[in-house]
Amino acid sequence: MNLQRFITLFCVLALLPSLAPLAATAAENDEFRTVVQPFLQQHCVACHGPEKQKSGIRYDQIKGFQPDARNLWTMVHEKLAAGAMPPEDRKQPTAAERARILAWIVQEQRAHKPGATRRLNRREFSAALQDVTGLAVDYAYSLPEDGKVAGFDTGVTGLQDTADSVAQMMEIARRAVDGIRFLEPAPEGALSVDLRGAKDARKALDDWKNSGVRMKARGLNQPGTGLLLEPEWLGDRNGLTFSVPPPPNRHGVLRLKLVVSVMKGNFPGIPNPRLWVRVGGITLAQLEITASTDQPQELIFEVQADELVVGKDGIGITLENKVEVPYAVAGFENEEKGKPEEHIPGGTGLFRPLVDRKKLTKPEQQPFPFIALQRIEVNPNHVAAWPPAEWQSSLGEIADNAASARRLLALWLERAWRRPAKEAELQPFVALYQKFRGDGASFDNALRAAFRSVLLGAPFRYLAAPSDPDPATARHAVASRLSFMLTGAPPDAELRRLAADGKLTEPAMLDAQTERLLASPRSAAFVRPFVAQWLVMGQPITLAMDHIQKQDFRFGRHLKASMQEETLAYVGQLLADNRPAHELIRSDWMMMNDILAIHYGYPALEGGRLRQVTLRPDDPRGGGILGHAGIQSMLCWMGDNWVIYRGAWTLRHILDSPPPPPPLDVPELNPADAKNHGKSFRELLKQHQADDRCSVCHKTMDPLGFAFQNFDLSGRWRSVEYERYERKELDGKIAWLGVGKTRPVDAVGQLPRGEAFKSFAECKQLLADKYQPDLVLGLLKNLHLYATGREADVDALAEIRAIMKQQAPSGYRLRDLVKATVRSRAFLEP
Repeated sequence: MNLQRFITLFCVLALLPSLAPLAATAAENDEFRTVVQPFLQQHCVACHGPEKQKSGIRYDQIKGFQPDARNLWTMVHEKLAAGAMPPEDRKQPTAAERARILAWIVQEQRAHKPGATRRLNRREFSAALQDVTGLAVDYAYSLPEDGKVAGFDTGVTGLQDTADSVAQMMEIARRAVDGIRFLEPAPEGALSVDLRGAKDARKALDDWKNSGVRMKARGLNQPGTGLLLEPEWLGDRNGLTFSVPPPPNRHGVLRLKLVVSVMKGNFPGIPNPRLWVRVGGITLAQLEITASTDQPQELIFEVQADELVVGKDGIGITLENKVEVPYAVAGFENEEKGKPEEHIPGGTGLFRPLVDRKKLTKPEQQPFPFIALQRIEVNPNHVAAWPPAEWQSSLGEIADNAASARRLLALWLERAWRRPAKEAELQPFVALYQKFRGDGASFDNALRAAFRSVLLGAPFRYLAAPSDPDPATARHAVASRLSFMLTGAPPDAELRRLAADGKLTEPAMLDAQTERLLASPRSAAFVRPFVAQWLVMGQPITLAMDHIQKQDFRFGRHLKASMQEETLAYVGQLLADNRPAHELIRSDWMMMNDILAIHYGYPALEGGRLRQVTLRPDDPRGGGILGHAGIQSMLCWMGDNWVIYRGAWTLRHILDSPPPPPPLDVPELNPADAKNHGKSFRELLKQHQADDRCSVCHKTMDPLGFAFQNFDLSGRWRSVEYERYERKELDGKIAWLGVGKTRPVDAVGQLPRGEAFKSFAECKQLLADKYQPDLVLGLLKNLHLYATGREADVDALAEIRAIMKQQAPSGYRLRDLVKATVRSRAFLEP
């Protein structure tokens, strides 16, 4: 049996327990048949049965408590306990009947606890591989999207193993381990060039041709600075392009190191340049470059060679300087294109100066900034020494012997399993290593084989449960759960030490570690996925049906990215400052950068870094996420905002009151239809609600959605709107142009509990004053799901409400809510 087949068989056998189906069903529940089913028939089936299916739910078909429907039973418990169901005009159950059903739901949920362990999702799997190998490769690139639970990629039921997912993880693990070495020397083939110190940077690059590199060395030579990449428009393909020979076995890592700086032009208001890096057909980065010549930026990229496209000349590498400059477009701004000597107007797109750039002979005379490449290092066959030197591991001298292999395996297991391994757990992998050595494998190859098998076991791919019967495993499970929640990666040395000492679960220590992790730059790996999934920020900016692939004139890449980053940065700042929850709705500040300052009409800011800015007193948007351009723009359709999307989104993600899905046979409401020309949104929606199938949901969504009518498709404020909007194209880009007469924006509406408002500001004030508990309840439920992998059941909701009661006097401060979630029984004990 060859080495690879043996590894595969070993790994598959190790996986069999995790792939085995769970025990099927229990006996029929007598209490359900005799108590619960008659209750549902009497009080629920009239609205949720064969004739009517309000909210898409039928209770006549339920045969007992099903674990995969536990969220439905949680909702029943909530509605029944609050007296919201049955409706007031229907016969009500007695207090004893109601109490018995509530007790049955709690009893069944406790008896059918969901799985306490879950598989790592793709981004966590990648982070865990990066942690154990010491490489910066994005291993998630080749993995399929994870299943979601209520929109989150951390849900237990969404992260189930399949034959395909296991096979893909096996392959990714193989590639990861192929990127490390122990006693083997580093492979040859690394190239480097100092362009800043070269007299002629382009000639210095020509020397690479002797190593099989094919080169198109565009750029300007600037002694003492480096090779200058000329600025290009977004659609241009230029820059420095070269191809390197692929590694012999294609299983290694391509490593690219760049040292760069910027040479700014002499025209104010021009944004910083962005370095686009493409390797083997993959865009690795679009980074803003701000560093000076004397304090350059160092950038390192590592990518799995297997993923790269190999052309006839080898693996292509392209470095480009992209500049995206604001300007005005007729039909949007009613201004002429900007002139170089004037302040650049709003809008986005290509800025075309009227000067003749050919007459400006020196780079520093040009209106646009250059990127200086000071140094380039590329290794198409990078195999990293392991363990990494920065770990400062006390392994002693490593030699080709069994003792060294055992020490290395013990360290690998501790990093991979995120806890120390017992001798009985270590021994099978030592035996596996010895088997390979006996079959003639080298020290490095035998260790790689054993390392791969470690990565395919459940302790690496799954998060252990804090309820694990082994106390040491349970302690380290809390460290892993905390770290993956707040940093998206395995626990660091301090967390592992505290877990080993048994101190981590002390309330004061949990608070201190939560504070430490949230204060770390690594907490971006919590803020980004949590906020993006909570608020569904992954939707495209402006929904335009089949046209969403084309560039809209208003939305350059920098603006689009900044609009979405604004919300992530705002929530991140709320956490950093421990601000009260009502500032999610209204505040006196916002996060802004150069392009957002132009977009919102604020004084110019330099650079793409988002920073805190105090709002103008006359800014009608106010602070809070509801006024963010990225939020409002993603809730548009066919060139204009859309009351329905905005109302439904606010109910679901802000007020924790998601509307049910629409019936399948509901007719589409399209304002662009000729029959609807000239009609206001209110007229169209009133017409739509005449259908009883539609009115149930729209009577709640639509009045709330009118609050956001002042936001146009770009998320900017407007006071008037056109009768309709039509799609036009210019230079292959979309422009949605207003057609017909204008009319004042209609922003009169009503909140779900009947509070009326006449403006966006009034709506926000009401939400902040009267709906803050709804907002916080939804936020804590989402935090619970993100942290534990399970939707909140009845017991978890009781604990969440206790947290709310405790945190209410201080205004539900965000970091305090996170700390309370981490201290909760649901987080520490399941």
